[in-house]
Amino acid sequence: MPSWFHQLDRAQDAADVVEIARDYFATWTPEELARLPRACRPGHVRTPSDIDDLHGSAVDAYRATRASGEELKALQILTTFLVHASLRLAQLRPAQSDDDSPVPPPPPPRQSKPRDY
Repeated sequence: MPSWFHQLDRAQDAADVVEIARDYFATWTPEELARLPRACRPGHVRTPSDIDDLHGSAVDAYRATRASGEELKALQILTTFLVHASLRLAQLRPAQSDDDSPVPPPPPPRQSKPRDY
């Protein structure tokens, strides 16, 4: 698995991450995939949002699982990969700097009304 992590770390853009994820999922046998909860079995991964969605499903399944043995191990392996892939995608997303974001002007000072005493 570490070589997959290294590949993700070297990904230059989101398309690279998607390609690495597709290659990684292709290494799973049908028997290994069958050990995963249905909601987080990788299907067609075409976009970064597919990875993010699968990551969310895997984390939800991991939180709720009562699995043990090989089923739990498969879910842990999948979740670990997806966490790493999602983190890499987050790193590659353009960061919105303070200079680029519009900052609303401060509200005008409140004018106090003269009081009638």
